Amino acid sequence: MKRIMTLLVLVSLILPLAAQDQNKITYEELRAGMSSSSTDIMQAVEDYKSASADLREAKSNLHPQITYTLAGSYVYNHQVMSVPTDDFKDIDFGKYFTLGSPTIDGLLQNASLRNLPDEISLTIPVSDPYLNASVSLIQPVYTWGKLTSSIDMYEEIEAARALQIGDTEARLDATLKAYLSSLYYLRQVSERLEGMKEDTDQLVQLANDSSEAGLILSQDAAQARVSTRQIDMTLTQVRTQMDTILSQIEVMTGYDNLTADMIDYTPDEDGMRALAQADRAMLEAMATSASQNSMQMLTHMINATQAAKKAADRSMYVVPDIALSVSANYTAPLTSSFIDNSSWSVTVAVALQGTIWDGGKNLSARDKAESAASSAEISRKEAVNTIKTTLAQNFAAMDLALAQIDYQSANIEMLDSQLELEKTRYEYGAASRQDVLEKQLECAQAEIERLNAFISLAGSAYTVEYLTGFSS
Repeated sequence: MKRIMTLLVLVSLILPLAAQDQNKITYEELRAGMSSSSTDIMQAVEDYKSASADLREAKSNLHPQITYTLAGSYVYNHQVMSVPTDDFKDIDFGKYFTLGSPTIDGLLQNASLRNLPDEISLTIPVSDPYLNASVSLIQPVYTWGKLTSSIDMYEEIEAARALQIGDTEARLDATLKAYLSSLYYLRQVSERLEGMKEDTDQLVQLANDSSEAGLILSQDAAQARVSTRQIDMTLTQVRTQMDTILSQIEVMTGYDNLTADMIDYTPDEDGMRALAQADRAMLEAMATSASQNSMQMLTHMINATQAAKKAADRSMYVVPDIALSVSANYTAPLTSSFIDNSSWSVTVAVALQGTIWDGGKNLSARDKAESAASSAEISRKEAVNTIKTTLAQNFAAMDLALAQIDYQSANIEMLDSQLELEKTRYEYGAASRQDVLEKQLECAQAEIERLNAFISLAGSAYTVEYLTGFSS
């Protein structure tokens, strides 16, 4: 029973800890939330879908374009046709009939052709509904490479948009890790400031007591109170920064009502230091390598502008496009005699179409395409220079941060030993409580400086990691 009770006590202690860990949100969960909630990633996906649709549209121009028309017609009024009678009046019936026959002679006698009016109106019934159907097919035969160049252009754009998705995810991932690292260190800064506030409150009390006893000037006591207010202001600033970072993380990941205590993340300080100590020339070569997403995207866009230029070059004047045209038509009344009164036709033609002169539009289009191709090359050079400049700035920031971290680490070690000495002296009456509190404040300030240096190191390290793809 004693063992069972011991186990039950252990379980009761472990379960709350396990539940607390399960409530923590890990970096992997935040990263997954970012992939499904970030508007930047969603927009990159939509850009890719649009590029894919443009490519499908460009490829469709290689296939026959088949259209059809199906129409019914109905004419309510009859058609009236006027027939002139002058030719009937001058007919010589002797040419067509044997005169002397009583029947013919009587018919001629009763006929009044010469008394006919100048024209006779004939009414033609057309009130039957009609069906009209037509099908047409147009197949490009030869376009001097314009269609294939257009397809090449949209293929390059689609490839660039596909890479943009991965590049956006990598950029946001670096931003997320920088936010989480800042939050991790700011929490520790806040804790140090809370401890400093307690120490300064004690110093203020000691100063007030000493001032009332006439041991120190009232100005010294006022200075102690000002120091307390400064710590309060700094603590408020730190908490505001933490709230700002949390709101940015919420927007990126889709999580709501985050607090610093809910996030389980520890920066990889060894990895950041390894990145800072890596060969700089190698990192620069990695960042500007053709295998990097950013460089690949620029290459695809350059290829796209060159394909557009090729299409513009082949759209100049006089040179015709060749296409095959086939059309079929069918007309029939919607009556029982539609078979006897229907008609149909099929037309096959080879068409040539070209532009003789359009006021210089094709020339302008070609000049724009050439300018776009040149601009793409310039953009690539600018991107390489920007990457190199950004790397140099972050290399310098990492060096400075590491120097501050190493300096403050040594300083903290020295201050800790001095603090222990002050505590020992205080126990033996050789130092005052004020001396111990002031030394504790120095240690806390040094620790805060060290934590701020880690925040700077994390921001620069994750930027370099994104640009180079370096993995420690």
